[in-house]
This record gives sequence, C-alpha cells and structure tokens, in this order.
Amino acid sequence: MKIRKMTATFGKLKNATLELGDGLNIINAPNEYGKSTWCAFIKAMLYGIDSSERDRSGHLAAKSRYKPWDGSPTAGTMELEHQGSSITMQRTNQGSAPFKNLIAVHTGTAEFIRDLNGENAGEKLTGVSEHVFERTAYIRRPELRVNQTADLEKRISGLVFSGDEQSSFTEADELLRSWQRKLRYNRTGTIPALEADLSQARCDLEKVESAAAEKADMRAAVQRLASQKEALEEDMRTHDKLERRAAARKIIETGKKLERAQEREKELREKLTRDGRLITRGDISEMRDNAASIAPLRKVRNDAEKALWQAEKNLSDLEAKCAASPLRDLSEEEALELARVTGEVEARAKKKQKKPIARAVPITLMTLGIILAIVFSGVLTGFSVWFAGVEAYVGFNLYGIIAGGVLVLAGLILLLWRPGPSQEEKRLAELLSRYGVTSADKLSGMVYTYTGLLRSRSGLETARDAARANYDSAAQASQDAEDRAISQVRLLMPEVKNGAEIQKAITDTEALIEEHNRAEFDLSSTRSVYETMVHQYGGQPEPEEGYLAVPLRDREDTAAALIRTQAQLTEATRRFDVLTGEQHTLGDPAILEGRIQAIKEQIDTQEEKYRALGLAADVLAEANTELTTRFSPLISKKAGEYMERLTDGRYEKLSFDRGFDAAARSLGDTSSRNVLSLSDGTADEIYFSLRLAMCELILGGEDPCPIILDDALLNFDDRRMLEALDLLAKIAEKRQVILFSCHRREADALEGRDDVRIIRGSV
Repeated sequence: MKIRKMTATFGKLKNATLELGDGLNIINAPNEYGKSTWCAFIKAMLYGIDSSERDRSGHLAAKSRYKPWDGSPTAGTMELEHQGSSITMQRTNQGSAPFKNLIAVHTGTAEFIRDLNGENAGEKLTGVSEHVFERTAYIRRPELRVNQTADLEKRISGLVFSGDEQSSFTEADELLRSWQRKLRYNRTGTIPALEADLSQARCDLEKVESAAAEKADMRAAVQRLASQKEALEEDMRTHDKLERRAAARKIIETGKKLERAQEREKELREKLTRDGRLITRGDISEMRDNAASIAPLRKVRNDAEKALWQAEKNLSDLEAKCAASPLRDLSEEEALELARVTGEVEARAKKKQKKPIARAVPITLMTLGIILAIVFSGVLTGFSVWFAGVEAYVGFNLYGIIAGGVLVLAGLILLLWRPGPSQEEKRLAELLSRYGVTSADKLSGMVYTYTGLLRSRSGLETARDAARANYDSAAQASQDAEDRAISQVRLLMPEVKNGAEIQKAITDTEALIEEHNRAEFDLSSTRSVYETMVHQYGGQPEPEEGYLAVPLRDREDTAAALIRTQAQLTEATRRFDVLTGEQHTLGDPAILEGRIQAIKEQIDTQEEKYRALGLAADVLAEANTELTTRFSPLISKKAGEYMERLTDGRYEKLSFDRGFDAAARSLGDTSSRNVLSLSDGTADEIYFSLRLAMCELILGGEDPCPIILDDALLNFDDRRMLEALDLLAKIAEKRQVILFSCHRREADALEGRDDVRIIRGSV
C-alpha cells in the first residue's frame, strides 16, 4: 500500500494538499505547520474517528482536537495504491459523527468499491486493526513505547504458532477470571449472594419466632394511638368552631365599617353635587385654566400701574426742578431773551470799562525806588567821599534816598488805585445778582438747563398719558378675565364673590374631590373585603350561642400533635401489617430450616466451580509462559539487529517481556539494563527498533502498509540520526516511509538522493 495524494480539511488544515512518492518521503516544516495533524489525518482516513471519546481535564478528544478551525465540516480525500489498484477514498461527517461516512472508488472512475466502508477500510488496507497499527507502523513522539493489547497479542500468537489470530491469552485469561468473578469477587457474585440468602433465611427464622410478640405490642399501640387521634380531631373541630365565631365577629365589624364608608362617601358626594351634577377633576381643570389667565393679566395691570406711577413721578420731579430754578416765572422765549440781553449788556460793559494800570508798573516803580535808596545809601558812599568830599557825599546820598522813596510811594499809590464802575457795569451786576450768577455765560448755562427742562416736560406728559392709557387697558382686561372666571366658577360654586376667592375655592374643591376619591376607594376595598369574607364564610353570619371550652393546646400545637399522632398511627399500622405479612410470608419454621439446608448445598457446589476455574487459569498462564519464551527471542533478535546498527554495535542485545518492557545490554556488559535506567534518546532508539522489527515481522507481505513517523528521531543525536535515516531508506526499498520532522537536519542529510523525496514547508 502506498499513499499518493491527500487533501484535508482537518484541524488547522484548510483544503491543504500533500503529494507523496515511493520509498522514503521527508516532510520538513517548522512548528505550527500541521505535521502532527497530517499524521492524525492519515490514521483518521484509514480507521475513522472515535465519536464516543469525550473531552476530559488535560485531554481533548480527537473529534474536538481536529475539528476545523474555521468551523467548516471535517472532510478529506486520499489517493493510494493497494495490491495493484488505484483507490480514491473520501471521508465526510455523518450527522454529528466526524469522518463516519466513507466512499471508496477506483481512481478516475465512478465505480464504487463495495467491500470498503468506514468501519473496515483501515484493517483491509493495512492488514491489521487500529490498535496494532498504532503500536507498530504509526510511530510518534512521545508515544514510541509499545503496550500490549488483545489485538496485538493475537497477531503475535499467529506469528509464533500456526497463523491462527483468533486466540489470545489475555482474552482467555480474562474470560476465566470473569467467570470466577461471577462466582465470587470481593463481596459480589453467586457465592456471596447464596451466603447472603443463607444469612437472610436464618434471620427470617429469627423473625418468625419474634413476630408474634411484636405483633401483639403493635395491636395495643394502634388502639392507643387511634383513641389519641380521635381526641385531637375533636379539639381541632372545637378550634374550627372558635375560628368560625371569630370570623363571624370580624364580618359583622367589617359590615359596620362598610356602612360608615358608605355614609362618608355619600356625605362627600353631596358636598360635590351642584344642581344634581357631580363636580369632577375635569371641571376643576377647566376652572383652573380659566383662572390661570387672571394672574398674568393682573401682573400686566400691576406692571402698567408701576409704569404709570413712574411716569407721573418723572413728570413731578421735572416740575419740581423747574419750580426750584430762579427762572421759574419765565417762559422759554423770555428765558432765551434774558440770556441774549444779558450777553449784550456784558459786551458793552467790557468795551466801556476803564482799563486799570497793570500791576507790573507799580511793582516796577517800587523795585526801582528800593534799589535806588540802597545804592545811594551804601554802595556809592566811598566813591562819593573820595570824589567830592564829605559835604558832597552827604548831599548826594540824601537826594538819592529821597528819590528812591518817591518811587516807592508812587508805586504803592498805583498799586492801590481802582477806577469806579460804569453805567453798563451796574446794569450787568443788577441782572447777574437777580438770578444769583456771576457772569452772562453762567446765566446762559442756567437758561439752557431751564429751557431743556421745559422742553422735556412735554415728552414726559406724553409718556404719562400713554402710561395712563396702558394702565386703563390692562386694568380693564384683568377685570374682564376675573369677571369671566368668577361667572364660570359661580356656576358650580355660587359662594365665590370675587377673584381673590377663586383660587381658594378651586383648591378646597380639589381637596374635597381627593377626599371623595379616597372615600370611594375605601368603600370599594371595604366592600371587596366584606364580600370576600362573606363568600369564604359561606353566607351572612349569624350570632352563635352556647359556650365552647377552649382546648388546652392552641390550634398550631393541636395540628402538630395530630400530625405526629397520625404518623405514629400510620407507622404502627404499617408495622402491624408488615408483621402480619411476614407471618404469612415466612411461613412454618420447618420450611425455613429446609431452605437453609438447600442453600448450604448450593454454596458447596459453586465453591467447587470456583476452585476449578482457578486451576484452569493457572494452566493457561503456564501455556502463555511458553508462548512468551518462544516469541521474545524472535522479536528481540530483530529489534536487536536494528539497535546494533543505530548505535554502531554499542548495544548488541535487546529483550522484551510480555508487556513490552525492554532491557538492553551494551558491549562488554555482563547483564542487561532496564530501559528506565537509560537516557531518553537511547530509550527512544530501543522502542524505535522494536516498532521497526514488529512492522517487519507483523506487517510484512508483498504490499506492506506505509510507516508513518512524526518527529520520531527528535531525541537522536546527529550520528545515530544518520544511521536511522540509512535504515529507513533501506526499509523504504520495500515499503513507503513517511517521515515528518520539525528540524532541517534529516532533509539536509539526504538532500540530493534520488531515492528520497523531500518536501519543505513553511507556516
């Protein structure tokens, strides 16, 4: 059998294709490429996927692990050659079972191969079951170690003996042991069941002997509990009567409350009724809407009133300012004429006014006089004496001082002299003093201010008149709205007399409506409660007469005691019936004794069978030991040859027990070492050799199935890896070998060889 081409939608593979050749195929690709997924795909195409496997902690079932990542259905095709025929197999899901459905045709045709289906395809193509394939030609890290199964044992048995693959020591031993377990397994099986029956029969005999006395005791207990139950039931009936009387009193009280609620509702309804019509919330809402216009219009009126007051105040303030002016008796034209005349008089007065001597003139004269006096009194004293003599000095100096004094006196006179006012100046002074000003300009400013006030008065009078008209209009609108609201409100509330009472009347009526609604609700709820109570009571109650003694226990305690008594009575009655039934069931003690003897005899017979089955299992184990001694050298020799080649003769001998636990002896050693004491790489090489040996011995033939390897050489060093590749290339001369590896070294080592197909992939 040779695989030619595969297409997979499987796990991370999405419509991925892989083409293989004869001999040794090396697929070199990094992690995450899908190498392990391709290996699992090959096995799944041959043997399908176990849909019964479930996920568990730390482990995903194959159906979950290889579900396509993009959510599409699992599917795949495989083109292969088998016994000279080209076959194309296609697997798809069948319902929720992945890879369950298989279609096989001759490649290039639509001719179905009827004897290939999803259940038997793998075994027909490889020649072995899935369990044997997994332990031989399906070589994966870290699953190199081989464990024993019934299928593998049958295959080995057929190899050692005559080719009969139907016999298995494990199955035969398990069958004998299962028969033994049916007879006895710890406390289960036929023998323990018989022993339990014997114990039960003896117990039944004891029960028969004690049943009569216990039955008499139960009869007395039943009678006592029945009397106690009757008394408690009478107390419960008394409690029922007392509760009914209390319920009747409560109904009567509720009836009185209902009457009061009816009277209250009627009273409030009458207060809300006007001329046979009940005032509603709609009426109140309509009144409130109409009354709502009063406040805004009243505000407009108030604002207009304030505006009128302000206008009148402004006019009054202006008139007060005019009255306070010295020009208050003049009209605007007279005031303007006064300003003009005063200006002309002032102009003429200025023209005729005598110009006073400038202050600089007298001051200059006084300064010259002082200087002259000083000069003649001191500075020229010496010069005058030298030049003209004492007499001349005295005369000259005296005259100078007198001249200076005259100049000073003239300056003082000029400084103090003022000319008298003219006729125009007198008239101007009279006009200015009349109006309390000091110049014609100030009088003109007063006139300007006064005439401005006179002109403003006209505008303020106009504003006052407009404000008065606006106020009159707003007052009329407010009064009209108030009159309309009053007229509407008085239709239902005639007691309202003015607008100030409208809001209060609406608020009071609304509160009355709310109170009436509550009264109606109270009446409705009280009536509902009353009718419910009457219905539960069963009609109108009537006063019950007669005295009822109150039981010692309250109702809850009485009910609890009745339940306990009823349960005890039921249990006592049940026990009495059971004892009666046991008497009839167990029967006569003599019969029970005969049954006990029969069970003892059955136990002896089954014990004899149990011992015979144990003896048969021992004989079978001796036969299996002979099988092991014949098989072990055969498989160990072939695996040892491979191991010796891989290690350059370092390990020359391998041995395996029935469970495929390995031991190896190195060159020069006198004893073998258990595989657990060796390195991981050496252990991998031992089981690698074992699997290759089993492939050759068990999966041989003219058209052997391929050997699938997934990183099987991962723990091999470079030298032993090269030896393993040479060995695989040698094996590939007779059968297809497919090696997946995440390292480049395998592909690089065989690069360029014609008998090796190398496929390099990337993520």
